[in-house]
Amino acid sequence: MYSYLKGKRSENNFSVGYLVSALIILLLFSVLALISAVGIYRISIEGSKNLLENRAVDIAVSLGFTLERIGLKNELFPELVATDKWNDLAFLVLYDRDGTVLLHSNPLMVGRSQIDAYIESVILKKQPEIHFSTLATGEEVFVLDFPLHLHFPEHNNGIKNDIIDLEQSSATEKIEFIDKDKTYCLRVSIHPYPARTILRKADFQLVLIGLSLTTLWVLTFFFLWSWRRNYRLEARLHKQERMAALGEMAAVLAHEIRNPLSSIKGFAQFYLENTTDPDENADFSVIVEESKRLEGLTSDLLTYARPAKLNQDKIDTERFCQEIKRSIAHLIGDVKFHISCEKLELLLDREKLMQVVFNLVQNAIEAVSEIKEGEIWFSIKSSGPVVILTVADNGPGLPLDVKNRLFEPFVTTKAKGTGLGLAIVDRLLEAMGGEISFMDREGGGVIVQITLPCH
Repeated sequence: MYSYLKGKRSENNFSVGYLVSALIILLLFSVLALISAVGIYRISIEGSKNLLENRAVDIAVSLGFTLERIGLKNELFPELVATDKWNDLAFLVLYDRDGTVLLHSNPLMVGRSQIDAYIESVILKKQPEIHFSTLATGEEVFVLDFPLHLHFPEHNNGIKNDIIDLEQSSATEKIEFIDKDKTYCLRVSIHPYPARTILRKADFQLVLIGLSLTTLWVLTFFFLWSWRRNYRLEARLHKQERMAALGEMAAVLAHEIRNPLSSIKGFAQFYLENTTDPDENADFSVIVEESKRLEGLTSDLLTYARPAKLNQDKIDTERFCQEIKRSIAHLIGDVKFHISCEKLELLLDREKLMQVVFNLVQNAIEAVSEIKEGEIWFSIKSSGPVVILTVADNGPGLPLDVKNRLFEPFVTTKAKGTGLGLAIVDRLLEAMGGEISFMDREGGGVIVQITLPCH
């Protein structure tokens, strides 16, 4: 029996170790996957931005060469925006140093002043600026403000005016200035369709990885829940197998002991009643008392061995508390017993509940019997759908090694104890659907709390 249980514990420990290792590997995999996904997403954002910037710079450089070659031709920008080759262009603008529009993809904008911080920065620093802008239609476009250092040749007809009236110039006429070496700002605005496609793919990959990891972890938690449930059921089955073996052994011993014990006790009582010798009287009294103690042991063994069958009945808690007080009256001695019972009507097995409370109170009495001013507190109260029974004492408390083995049969700290009291309590509470917990009491002692469904 011991080797079987030891083998099961080793198998469970191996399973737990294997499960922890698998969880650690899964966690590392998830972290690496997330880091990789975020890295790819950031690279996609940078790639889309670089794509737009490179495209805009290519257009700006090409336009710079074209403008130096053909001059400021009004129909150039509208024609470029309209061509299919450059269908990603939103608009084109060429500004002079003062922010005056020299060329525009919309001819109606030519001649207007449209200075802003980006244009001023490009003219002064001669460094390109990139930003996003929102059109009147609500569309967001990518904008490159690019400095152009143009060298215009003198006009063939010798025009050298510093300022030309733009309104008098025809739509097809070249506009030229006497300042042949000047820095201009070329604004190239393009639609971010290719970049948006890259970002959508990156978003889709990020969402796909997120959903995959979420699904993986959901399945993992479901597996953990199932494994934990099976583990508990297996542990409970092992416990029931062990309890069944102990119970069978206890039942056999109880039956084997009870018959000869009854004969011994009967003869001892007969001779005790008919003897007048003081020494014989004392001897027979010891035999009778020890026989009664063995009868109690056999009764406990049978109680522990038999399956607990419930006989539910209505219980008035105030009357129940009075019965408890009467049943322990001969055990209290100098111990102060405080009782507090809320008036309730419960549907429980009165006999089994009485046995549970009696065992706990008896343990508390034995714990405080060797100290001065020993006190015990017993209470019954309701708390929502449950009823709570509490037994507390100011005794020395429970040793740590005993706390971990409280409900194991034949485990006791008493010289004459059987170690079946709490094992029986645990078995009866399990049958009634209740729970029991032990807590250290502030100032010394133990608090035992029982929770039962309040039918």
